[in-house]
Amino acid sequence: MSKVENNFLKNLLDLDKRISLSLSLSASKTSPLGYLRSHMKALEYSCHGVFWICGSIIGLWFSNTIEREAFFFNILLALFLDIISVAILKATLRRKRPSNNEEHDMFLTVSIDKMSCPSGHTSRAVLLTYLLIASTPEWYFFHLILMLWCICTCASRVLLGRHHVGDVLLGAVLGYIEYLIMDYVWAGPETAEWYLSIFRESPSILDEL
Repeated sequence: MSKVENNFLKNLLDLDKRISLSLSLSASKTSPLGYLRSHMKALEYSCHGVFWICGSIIGLWFSNTIEREAFFFNILLALFLDIISVAILKATLRRKRPSNNEEHDMFLTVSIDKMSCPSGHTSRAVLLTYLLIASTPEWYFFHLILMLWCICTCASRVLLGRHHVGDVLLGAVLGYIEYLIMDYVWAGPETAEWYLSIFRESPSILDEL
């Protein structure tokens, strides 16, 4: 990379940091919009991977049709695709979180979560919104709620000081790419049933005792 390109990238990242810092209005309780911090954190929890994975497993467990099983099976695949993609990019880019981020109240994080780019919550929100809208073509009111949730979740990442604006933009692009991948590999009921049968027929630890 040339010196000109290095300077351009450095200036772009510095600009991103300044803009993000000015927009992190709920980064602490003393921030201008600090009174909204609890609402921002509620959005953070609503898009946490642990909750979505657990919910998908529960949905899969209690599904009474192969169509529902296939749906939750694909959602689980999408969630793991997102987790792996975000982890790889964070480990590669290794961008630190904004200086005013309060790391002590980040829920269920691992070492890679110290990195900021891309925003995993953003990619997950965009991915899930696209998938859920595609899976419920006639639920128009539900689509509006999903889009509103997605936009608010993405915005909250900057307002909370968790991410820079660039992290959120890259997360949104990543989420859309993941959606395109899932749309291509989406498993139908028979295919999903075949994969699930592998786990069901595998002997468990309890069976061997």
